[in-house]
Amino acid sequence: MDMILCLETSTARCSVAIGWGREVFAQRALETPEGGHAAVLAPMVEEVLREAQTHGHTLRAIAVSAGPGSYTGLRIATSLAKGLCLGLQLPLIAIDTLELLAQGAIVQLPEDSPVTIIPMLDARRMEVYTAQFTAQGQRLSEDAPLILDEQACPLQRGKYILVGNGASKAQGLWPEMDYEVWDEGFAPEAAVMIPLATAHYEAKDFVDTAYWTPNYLKEYVAVIAKNKVLGR
Repeated sequence: MDMILCLETSTARCSVAIGWGREVFAQRALETPEGGHAAVLAPMVEEVLREAQTHGHTLRAIAVSAGPGSYTGLRIATSLAKGLCLGLQLPLIAIDTLELLAQGAIVQLPEDSPVTIIPMLDARRMEVYTAQFTAQGQRLSEDAPLILDEQACPLQRGKYILVGNGASKAQGLWPEMDYEVWDEGFAPEAAVMIPLATAHYEAKDFVDTAYWTPNYLKEYVAVIAKNKVLGR
């Protein structure tokens, strides 16, 4: 049976899953410290590949979370995914991280739910990376950074569910609006990526392995510790 390997490293939660369609053949997930993905991602991939291949499944593609999210985490997963694609001669699939986060909420709702899903990934201080989706998965807005405050409310009439590690910043911020915040333990997951990746594979929607890069949304700015500054 065919299978796709999915890698998700956009937040502190590092997850790997392998499956096809709605089936998950093997998965692993760990909470990692800043920059910790490099140490755990490859061993997790090796474990799920070994587990799935013992059941006779054939690897057809590699899927990776495309961002936005942690610059370091996205870069690590992208490098590993590209290496595997080139070495195994497999296509590379990129899944938008905010779409993936929204999908994690969608699978917990009735199919005819009228709510709007707003995934929010923490971008430090009161800023988040966000977009909007219907409960049926239709995209309503493009990915963008947003600074949350009482005056800049992205909600209109209707019911909303805010999900992700940046959603708690909006808790109680707009009391006149009808919204719930799902943030506790709610992160993008590789296992949720499998149906999305399968749809991309069947549509032959691949990215260029050599030239594709994640969507960071903002330029990466390295922070230099004070004790590393010359003259100190």
